[in-house]
Amino acid sequence: MIEWLVLGALALAGGASSSGSRSSSSGSRSPAPFDTGEYRRKKEADEAAWRAGWEHEVDRTRWIPQSVAHRIIETYPLPGADRTYFMTSIEKPAKLKELLAEFAAHNLQHLAERKAALKPFFDTVEKNPLTDEQMDACICFDDAVQIVAAAGSGKTSTMVAKAGYALQEGLVAPEQILVLAFNRDAAKELDARIQTRLAQFEGVDRIMARTFSAFGLSLIGEATGRRPSLAPWVGSQTDEVAKIVEIVEDLRRSDPAFRKDWDVFRTVYGRDLDRWSAPRDKANPSIITTNGERVKSDEERIIANWLFHHGVSYEYERRYEHDTVTSRHGQYKPDFYYPDVRLYHEHFALNREGRPPPHFDGDYLGERRWKQGLHQERGTDLFETTSYEIRSPGSFDRLRQELEARGLSLHHDPDRTGKGPPPPTISQLASTLRTFQQHVKGSGLTIAQIRAAIPAGSDDAYTARLTRFVDLYERISAEWEDRLRAIECIDFDDMIVAAAEHLEAGYESPYTLILADEFQDSSRGRVRLLKALLKSRGHDARLCVVGDDWQGINRFAGADLSVMSHFKASFEHSTRVMLSTTFRCPARLSEAASAFVQANPRQIPKTVVTTNDYEGPSLVAYASETSEASTSLLHDHLDALRKQVASGALHGSNGHRPRVMLLGRYNRDRPADIGRWQRSFASAFDLEFRTVHASKGLEADYVMLVNLTEGLMGFPAKQTDDSVLDLAMPEPDPFPMSEERRLFYVALTRAKRQVRMYTTIGEPSRFLMELANGGHLRIRTTGGLLEPCPSCRSGHLKLIDGRNGTFQACSRSPSCRFKRNIAVRSGSPSAGNDRIGAPMKAGCRCPICGTGTLILRDSGPYDPFLGCSEYPRCRARALPLEAARI
Repeated sequence: MIEWLVLGALALAGGASSSGSRSSSSGSRSPAPFDTGEYRRKKEADEAAWRAGWEHEVDRTRWIPQSVAHRIIETYPLPGADRTYFMTSIEKPAKLKELLAEFAAHNLQHLAERKAALKPFFDTVEKNPLTDEQMDACICFDDAVQIVAAAGSGKTSTMVAKAGYALQEGLVAPEQILVLAFNRDAAKELDARIQTRLAQFEGVDRIMARTFSAFGLSLIGEATGRRPSLAPWVGSQTDEVAKIVEIVEDLRRSDPAFRKDWDVFRTVYGRDLDRWSAPRDKANPSIITTNGERVKSDEERIIANWLFHHGVSYEYERRYEHDTVTSRHGQYKPDFYYPDVRLYHEHFALNREGRPPPHFDGDYLGERRWKQGLHQERGTDLFETTSYEIRSPGSFDRLRQELEARGLSLHHDPDRTGKGPPPPTISQLASTLRTFQQHVKGSGLTIAQIRAAIPAGSDDAYTARLTRFVDLYERISAEWEDRLRAIECIDFDDMIVAAAEHLEAGYESPYTLILADEFQDSSRGRVRLLKALLKSRGHDARLCVVGDDWQGINRFAGADLSVMSHFKASFEHSTRVMLSTTFRCPARLSEAASAFVQANPRQIPKTVVTTNDYEGPSLVAYASETSEASTSLLHDHLDALRKQVASGALHGSNGHRPRVMLLGRYNRDRPADIGRWQRSFASAFDLEFRTVHASKGLEADYVMLVNLTEGLMGFPAKQTDDSVLDLAMPEPDPFPMSEERRLFYVALTRAKRQVRMYTTIGEPSRFLMELANGGHLRIRTTGGLLEPCPSCRSGHLKLIDGRNGTFQACSRSPSCRFKRNIAVRSGSPSAGNDRIGAPMKAGCRCPICGTGTLILRDSGPYDPFLGCSEYPRCRARALPLEAARI
């Protein structure tokens, strides 16, 4: 239902009710001392005169936008000449509410009339008749309409039909319609659909369907009379990064100050630090310095690299020169020792207030005091640094002063090589700089705004690095712009920003109906362009955006999801229409995916229903011992599908060849044998591999999600973007792993029949365990089913052979301490579920208790299993042998 109409209709009903109650209550009062009849007649005359003044502005044969009510209230003085400012300020909101309710009632009637009158059009404008919600979206012509479309709900059909409705009703001319898409393929698809489905309308070829960038380029040409050219190095990520490298090299040669700043940044500050308050991920590889030492923290690495590239001789964790072994302490090993000046250096993980991170165990401050006392007692020199100091702009100032005061001469050598990993290359940093530049320009940010975004006083921020990065960026970006101007060219970001600037400066757009696709992927620059397009046409323009915040997965490309979730903040007179019927996913899959993504309370809530009546298992998962075994199982499943197609037991949806899509979080997840598989199975079905990002907008009968494991390169991904990008990127959603959750939702909702997920027993993805905990699936293994941990809900239970028998423990131990005893003693019931390690045949003797028989049990909508006939005394269970062969 259309949001505003519901609210308006309720307000109208409430207004009528309240006015009636006022009327009845007034009858019980004492007679008024003046002529109420004359007062009422004067009030009605004033109201009629007021309405006569603005009625000509309201077209009651069409949809009445919200802005009309606001404009009337602001333009036409309220009825009655004796209104004081105080009374007007009170009555204006009430009168506005009254008008909005009146227009909402009109629009409800208009909606019903147009649905009935144009049913033949709505039934034929696309291949399938439009749903009620799609018709609502077409007919609603508010100032700004936000269509929130579920995955597979026919958003492209709705956009095409809305353009057709506008032509059918004579609301706009074809050349006044602008359709904007996120990428070139989407723009081409929209244009082709418009030309095909709306071919009956004269001039349909004059409808413009473009990407935001291409449209911006054409608008700049129209506004200036000189269509700009793209710089020759723009359009290829490789060429753009190469241009940044060229600029850096030129500046290093021509500017000694820049060369010094760049070289220090690259060798010392080139790599980011983890958040100070976050526990270190134990799955990450060891921390190794440029000199080859294995150190305990990123901050120690930074210190060691600074020392190494400044030519300071140091020893990491050398034994203290005095014996410190006692019953309470082992041998003391200070962090750093400088043999040339006999100085010890301890680095402490303390913030500005002198406190350690909250996850630190033990008496950390007490240990510090012990070390300080030891040096004082033994007469050895100790120098201290803290996390706050190292992360602050003057990070090494005190250390430099101390070492130089003791006679050391420090000279930075960027070319010094060690036994450990080298610093980032110029190309690697240039890639980060180019990404940062795209975010900055795309959002229209100034250097001052970027500097203001650097966190001040934050424990987690690496301010020393952020400040130096922005200093370098300012000089590099200025040179980039100089080189663009020198050849009279622009880059892609200029297309959108400059187009918005021309509109804001007074260029009048010819477009009165603007349709924007994939709005959840919109950047601040794109929103600015849309607002400028509306403003340039005054009250004539209408905007309709289509998107799904559940599929907002492009923050890395500058997308600001808040423009979707807080649409009214950007477009005041707007309303929301929901497309909640999916034509793609089966019911159980849709329910599971919806529940998963809506665990984040910031997602726009909606109840998704489906027209897909597929009743087979739509969500299954398999855990193997190794990733190689998982790949082998995937191949076996593909071969089983081939046999089913060959036997005639399996057909594609809608009479087409079956389509199978393998999805991975990264390109590296692509199976090595995919080419051979495609050739082997070509006679049976279409097979392809895509990353989940690249799969958006696509669908397949079967989706097989590979490498669904935990880890740095797993799913969810734990590898984070460089923190410098946060200075220019939209504010992230604070819900944990929110974008990865939306990406997982995208993966699940590509399937028209079934999603199969492949993981390993040792590292199943937390997302998979969450689905299992929610009762949406069972995770099959070669030995039965993988049981989620009922305590932490992200780990799984593993069998452990202990001194007192077998028990189950969480895979996330020691983080999760859940344990369950499952040992079975003669004549006593088992305390838990005994997983039998291999598939069993129904009717055989139970190997756990030795007396019962394994019988097939039904578990409702989930996979059947074998259970012991002696239940509940024996809780043994196993995967049926037949199921293991599927």
